[in-house]
Amino acid sequence: MFKTLFSTLLLTLVWVLNNIAYAEPPTLKNMLSAEEQLELDKTTSTETLLIDEYDRGSPRASMEGFLMAANQADYERASHYLDLRNLPAKLKDVAPEELVRQLKIVLDRMLWVDLHALSNSNLGLSADGLPSYRDSVGKIPVGDRMVHVYLQRVPRKDGERIWKISNATIAQVPAMYQQHGDGPLGEYLSLYLPDIEVLGLESWQFVMMILLFLGAYIFLWPIFWLLIRFGQRRDPESDALPRFISGPLRLLTIVLVVRSQFELLRPSLEARAVAEGQTLFIIAIAWVIVAGLELTRKRLHQKLISREREQGALLLRPLFNVLKILVMLIALLIWLENLGFKASTMLAGLGIGGLAIALAAQKSVENLIGAITLYVSTPVKAGDFCKFGSQTGVVEEIGLRFTRVRTIDRTVINIPNATFVDLHLENYSEREKIRYSPAIKLRLDSRSDQVQTVLSQIKSALISHPLVDEAPLRVRLKDFGTHALEVNVLCYLNTIVFDEYLEAAEELNLQILKILEENQVAPADLTQYRVVNAPL
Repeated sequence: MFKTLFSTLLLTLVWVLNNIAYAEPPTLKNMLSAEEQLELDKTTSTETLLIDEYDRGSPRASMEGFLMAANQADYERASHYLDLRNLPAKLKDVAPEELVRQLKIVLDRMLWVDLHALSNSNLGLSADGLPSYRDSVGKIPVGDRMVHVYLQRVPRKDGERIWKISNATIAQVPAMYQQHGDGPLGEYLSLYLPDIEVLGLESWQFVMMILLFLGAYIFLWPIFWLLIRFGQRRDPESDALPRFISGPLRLLTIVLVVRSQFELLRPSLEARAVAEGQTLFIIAIAWVIVAGLELTRKRLHQKLISREREQGALLLRPLFNVLKILVMLIALLIWLENLGFKASTMLAGLGIGGLAIALAAQKSVENLIGAITLYVSTPVKAGDFCKFGSQTGVVEEIGLRFTRVRTIDRTVINIPNATFVDLHLENYSEREKIRYSPAIKLRLDSRSDQVQTVLSQIKSALISHPLVDEAPLRVRLKDFGTHALEVNVLCYLNTIVFDEYLEAAEELNLQILKILEENQVAPADLTQYRVVNAPL
């Protein structure tokens, strides 16, 4: 049941995501760059424009003046930028200020006015295919047709030519506003809400956005209630899965539903540019991935602990922390790309600084890889007694950078993991049994029958000891040495506890010594004497 619900939910999310469509707005970077370029043009322009009270000497100056006045809600001043001559009779009773308000709302939502693209000359653009007295600002869709927004050069009262928004465009304002304006609901809510505007969104649009989120939460509540209950039943001892469902997964789903209905708000192009950054969506996706990684880490941790692989369990947290950081960095880069900034250019801009960081982190990365190798292959683990290189000691801790070893002299050595993993490692703690092979040397004057009896009794003593393994078990007269008869003894004691081995070896050594005494066979005396002035 859970798999079916979860699969259905994911397919629904993918369908919603693929069917989200916005008008192509400029990115936030485009808007910022256009403003910077416009300011630069103002400081570098050398052309002398017509002196006009409202600065209507060029298409760019006139459009900029209109937008500035409209954005400041100075609709009376903004009306001076409209060509109100020869309008249809149905517009005679509409106040110029109301036409300004409606046109501003339509432009905010449907047309990004790139002032830098407009001519800053008294004569306007000459190679645009339009009459010399007319320049185009852009086009706005109305039904199945496009309405052109024109600037037109018209005579002032004193006969001088100035630029205004064309009366042909003004005549289409009611039709454009009917399709792209606030609508009945927006008009109604605007009567009771304060006149506040942020990113081109009015107060009623913020209220609608809150209602959208609330509606999405209520609509999805039964589905997530079932999923959370299933998660609780599946793992009653842990709340990790229910928290993952109720937190990041719920947020992502709500964001996708709200995004699919975003056009109900009739957002401005500024709001769309911010929405195209997908800030909340990227946060939700990143949270889902990070929370999913944490959920996976906890599951793996439980499995490793149940298999008594504590060292591997300790490594999971730093490894998954690195993965989480990578996820957040990737999310940040995607967000910057969506805003119109070139993330690749920004990364390349790090230049020498990034190279220096990479070089500085080289050893740390090597040690981290060494730690991963030690945890995965586990040649040694904490508590093991081993020989590494020329040193011998007990491994106390395998960290991300160093392996801590306490030597038999009780000193502590911290060895970088990258170095430690390349050393010749001999792990004594991995022995399943310990070899017993004493060096027995008998006097050269020992008789053969005595030696044969000694060998037989030593073998019997080994066989009768409870810790001696059945095979291999060997007691042989190995060789005639220069000063002694060499007896080879080889067997294994079934213990991995070194104190038990020492106790058993002591018992066997005493038995062998007793056997030699009973058979009147003495160990060889290997002491060398220097004889001076001995008689020949």
